[in-house]
Amino acid sequence: MTPDWGHNLASESDIAYHLNECGTVFAEGLRARVDIDAYALKILLNAERFEAWSDGKLIGLLAIYCNNPQQTSAFITNLSVLEEWRGRGIAGALLERSMALARQERFETIRLEVEAKNMAAVAVYRRYGFVVLDGEQSMLTMKRDLG
Repeated sequence: MTPDWGHNLASESDIAYHLNECGTVFAEGLRARVDIDAYALKILLNAERFEAWSDGKLIGLLAIYCNNPQQTSAFITNLSVLEEWRGRGIAGALLERSMALARQERFETIRLEVEAKNMAAVAVYRRYGFVVLDGEQSMLTMKRDLG
């Protein structure tokens, strides 16, 4: 089954529900850093959202901040796919859409932070040209040039 693609369609409750349903490790790690309901509202109000849907359910979400033209780098604040949908290219398709928008908006780079122990996510980002800039013990900062 192929997902339906959307852009800025999800509601605050869609986003919060999705983030809570993205697997125990993901949700617990996120909850340790932010209040998910407040984060969902922040994403709704401030980020461009690329979405994958199936039967009215948000199955994949990429949220990127590219709303400050004074900056040269956009920032991916979230990339998440429901566990049962992983391994089907959804994360990559969402990344490609976000990179196209960042290029169109004339950003030179995209940055993101990822948990160092999330090897699957780090591998996806590397496959799409992201390199590690620096890392604390638990988080890595990664960057991709868009030129």
